[in-house]
Order: sequence, then C-alpha cells, then structure tokens
Amino acid sequence: MKEDLPTVIDSDDLQNQVDQFSERLSSYLCYLGLPAENVLVELSERRLIINIMPNIIRRLTDDQKIKSYYISKFIASCLSGLFDAALNYLWDETISNLRSKVAHFDLNYFYDSTITDGARREKFISEEDLKNLDDWELIRGCTETGIISEIGYIHLDFIRQMRNFASAAHPNQTQLTGLQLANWLDTCIREVLAKDPSGPVLEIKRLLTNIRKERLDDKSAAPIIASIKKLPKDLLHSLLRALFGMYTDIKLPQNVRDNIDKISIDVWTLADESAKQNISKKYAIYSANAEQQRKSLAREFLNKVDGLSYLAEDQLAGELSEALENLSKAHYDFQNFYKEEPHAKMLTKLIPKTGIIPEIVRYDYVKTLTICRLGNRYGVSYGALPYYDLLIGAFRDDEILDFFELLDDLEIISLLQYKIFLNRFIEISLRLEGQTINEILKHALRKLRDYTDKDITSRRAYREMITLTRS
Repeated sequence: MKEDLPTVIDSDDLQNQVDQFSERLSSYLCYLGLPAENVLVELSERRLIINIMPNIIRRLTDDQKIKSYYISKFIASCLSGLFDAALNYLWDETISNLRSKVAHFDLNYFYDSTITDGARREKFISEEDLKNLDDWELIRGCTETGIISEIGYIHLDFIRQMRNFASAAHPNQTQLTGLQLANWLDTCIREVLAKDPSGPVLEIKRLLTNIRKERLDDKSAAPIIASIKKLPKDLLHSLLRALFGMYTDIKLPQNVRDNIDKISIDVWTLADESAKQNISKKYAIYSANAEQQRKSLAREFLNKVDGLSYLAEDQLAGELSEALENLSKAHYDFQNFYKEEPHAKMLTKLIPKTGIIPEIVRYDYVKTLTICRLGNRYGVSYGALPYYDLLIGAFRDDEILDFFELLDDLEIISLLQYKIFLNRFIEISLRLEGQTINEILKHALRKLRDYTDKDITSRRAYREMITLTRS
C-alpha cells in the first residue's frame, strides 16, 4: 500500500523531529558507553540550515535534483548534526558533477589543457581516468578550460581545503557552523551543480569537433578563425595547448593535422609569450625523454607557426620543467611533507652554477618554489625547507620580478586570501629585499607588507607592483 507522503513540510514540525532524534541518539550512545558530548552539532546550528535549505536547493532544476544523491546525503547529515560528514558529501557531489561535465564536454581537450607531463598524459584516455586526477587538478583544469569561472575556482579551492582539514575525510576537531555549510552549498550549486558550460566554451567544443570530423579548407576555416579571435585569453591559451597536444599525438590521423594547420598560425599569433613558452617547454621535455616521434611533430608544429625561436636552452628547460611538475604533484599529494624532499633536492642539482634560470621555465620555477615554501595549514615540509630557502635565496632581479607577477596568478591569490599564507609570503619578500641592490625592487618588496588579503584578491597589489617595477 502506497504511503501518503506530505506535499508540504512544516519547518517547526521537522525541527521538533530533529530535536527528538538527537535526544534519542545521545541516549543510545550513552547506553553503549560511548561519548555523546561534542559528537553532534548543536541544535541551533541545524535549525539555521533547515530554514535556509529550501531557498538554496530551489536553484536546481527537477532534473538536476533527481541526480543529486550526495546532496540528499548532505542534507541528511546536516539534520543529524554531522556537519563534517555533510561537507564531505557536498564535495563528493561537486567533484562527481565536474567529472560529468568534463566527460560530456571534450575529454581530450581537457586532458591536453590540464596535464603538462607528456608521459603522464598518455595514461589519461577515457572518462574513467578522470578519477585518477587529484581534486585540485580537476578544478584547476575546469578553470583553464572555462567550465568554471575564476571566482568559482577561488571559492571551490577554499571549500576543497576545508574539506581536507575540517570534514570527516580526515580526523579533526574543527567545528563547522550551519551558515558556513549553507554558504558552501550555495557556492557549489551556483558555480557547478546548476551551471552548464556556455558561450566561448561551447565555441571551442564545436571547433574541436569540426577539426576531428570535418575536412577544412581556407574558406571553411575563415569563420572559425574569426571566432577564435573573440575568445578570452585564458581559453585561447587552453586551445593552443590542446591543438599542440593533438598535433603531437602519434596516433592522430594526418587529415586532422591538416585541419590544425589551417588555424594554428592564428592561434599562435594571438597567444601571449607565456603560452608560447609553455609549448616550447613541452618540446624540451620530448627531447629530454628521447620521444623522437613526438619531438619531430612538435618541431613541425613550431616550424609552421614560426615558433622555433622559443627553443633556446631546451634540454635544461625540459629537465627543470619535469622536476617542477614532480615537485608540484608531491606538494599536493597526501603525506607531502615526506614526498617533497627528494624532488626539492633533485631541483637543486639542476640549477646551473651561474644561477641563471632559462626564461621559458623561470616563472614556473618561481611559482612552484613559492607555493611549496608557503606550505599548507600544517606548515612547510621540514626536509624540503632548506632546499626551498637555498633556491629562493639565490633569486636574482629577474626572479624577483616574476615573484611580483605571482600576485596576478589565480593559484597564488587563492592561497593569499588566508592570513597564514599571506604572512609566509611576506616573510619571503623580507628575504628577497636583502638580495637585490635595485632600490625600486627594494621599495616594492617593502610595500608588500602593507597589503591585506582583500588587496591581493582584488589584484590591487598586483597593479601597484607592476606600476612600481615596470615603469
């Protein structure tokens, strides 16, 4: 016999039921001789999220709601008073949704834009392989391919960190509030669950589909080039990486390379210097790894776009790039305090006696060292710390200028919104002040101490630093 379920939930009645459940559960825990204090979040916090929940959930369509199993578990955990478990379920729903969006968008484009290590890239082929990407890689890749916005990245990266340090995913005693959970649910729904790729992102999907399935000539390529010229810079750079990744795939049919030839010069011309240098770094990696076929195809691509001038110091640049990639991955992995040291040591061995870092990897070098030196909420890798201080202590004026450029980098901005990382960033700037005789740089480094987290996230600090140092 079918139950008669209520079509309208009375908030007061639900709260009373939650209160009764909590009392019974606490009594049962005591009966079992288990702790009952500080296990469930206090009732007032649960009442708060009960009242807010309907207004947040209504942003989802009926079709989206019916697929959101982890949101159901999130709500059940909230009502039960297990906020740390609720945060874990919310993150699971968000990651699952992002993987689905990537799979239905363009997997190869996403992998080519996200995974910079050629050997590692070959291991990512199907939708199933998305599970082998770390969460931070997934959300960064979704930002680079336009699936989520920059502001979405900042919010999601914060939730990711809270999930790592304050949810049931790890042992902790962190107290979460109903308002925090409600805000994070609202963010995940607005930025991910209720939002589909649109505009320029869909243009790229159509473009990549045409490149793979159609045969382009000059006439059919003209409107495609016109669309490319309208792309935002970040998506243009992702497209360049994807085209290069496709071109150097030894299994790619020749007709697809012919199609890429029709548009690659325009994409290359429109890209900025850092994007072009990233392509030349990949060529250097193929050379260092003796991947002769891919190296030959990479040279062919660069020759056709008139980009061979970017191949200076390719061997060292390739080795440095690979070492930085390995160090970055170790930093974001679990047990990073133990994993970072050997990679930091290897990086130290690669630095030439002159201290001159090849220009094409210099920004990544400064960025990776800075991120690792900032550490995480638990501190900095003890074994790797002396190597970081040694390498940062050898920064020349060129590296210090790149240090200021970090204030415009989304990953750095996402970290510096927290006081603990901003303080460590300032500590680095204090050391750098004693490493230069350039009075303009000294003044700029001193000025960094006056900025707040809001100055960083609004990019005010970056604009003022560039005005000071580049004038």
